[in-house]
Amino acid sequence: MRSNQLLLFLVVTLLVTAPMETSRGQNSANDQKQEQTAFEAEPDLDVMHINKPVEIPDGALQVLRDLSRRPADCLKDSGVTPEQVPASWFIASAVHLNGPDEVDFIVLLNEPAIAHPNIPGGCMLPANGNYFWVLGPGGASGKYRLLLESYGHGLDVLNSRTNRYKDIRIAMANLNGATSLLFKFATQQYQLADKKVHKYEQPD
Repeated sequence: MRSNQLLLFLVVTLLVTAPMETSRGQNSANDQKQEQTAFEAEPDLDVMHINKPVEIPDGALQVLRDLSRRPADCLKDSGVTPEQVPASWFIASAVHLNGPDEVDFIVLLNEPAIAHPNIPGGCMLPANGNYFWVLGPGGASGKYRLLLESYGHGLDVLNSRTNRYKDIRIAMANLNGATSLLFKFATQQYQLADKKVHKYEQPD
């Protein structure tokens, strides 16, 4: 099932992100912005597509622990409290969404680390795809806040900006078609700004 979803994600990428490949290449060529901007939700050969995983700060981990209640309440059945959720259940990449001085994080569930029957965290994984969490610094030192939470098969950080923050596109796919969600930053968080759906042609 996941291999089929990965194929569908590649189709989605071609359909909804082709126009921005040039700008993405320019972003990669900029020495000051050599950071990952495209993320796939699922692992390939048990390796997540995070080029440079970074340590998740304690303040950001606390936000993720609180969020662990939402994707699935299944942790309660295993007797695991949010405070017991380890950092190893997540994998993060550092990005600069709001200028060079602010370090933000794009976080996914670390599927290879938790997709085992003896690890309670595996129950949080969706059947396909993954959750994307975008975290940014909070008002106080060491604090973080949730900027975006979404499910999908791929995430792209765009060069375009809204209210100083880079726009974000989420791609999703199933057997019937592909969906592209464009998020733009509002007052405190990212908000859905545009949704495009492409339905696959059914064979006669």
